[in-house]
Amino acid sequence: MLGFIVGLPISFGLANDFTYNDHGQRDPFWPLVSSGGAIVNYDSNFSASELVLEGIIADGKSRLAIINGNIVEEGKKIGFYTVQQIQADRVVLVKDGQSLVLRMKKEE
Repeated sequence: MLGFIVGLPISFGLANDFTYNDHGQRDPFWPLVSSGGAIVNYDSNFSASELVLEGIIADGKSRLAIINGNIVEEGKKIGFYTVQQIQADRVVLVKDGQSLVLRMKKEE
């Protein structure tokens, strides 16, 4: 928050690092429809054993991952997991401070 005293700007020191605690529920600020027009389902709380890395799409510096049929990018959520990092052969997810690594399965 910014205020002015006699024409001088001052800051009230509100923290910019506020973290919303969703208590296991869908964050009300998440969109209900994707930019492509698909209905987004946040109600699925996938367990670690249910998450399957189906593919990784790389275009220069940007990467997308396909997890359980959902296309995600770094910083986005899949269920209650946040995509922390997408690498060439794996994706690192975080939930409640715990990391989970999904790896691409090698074709035989």
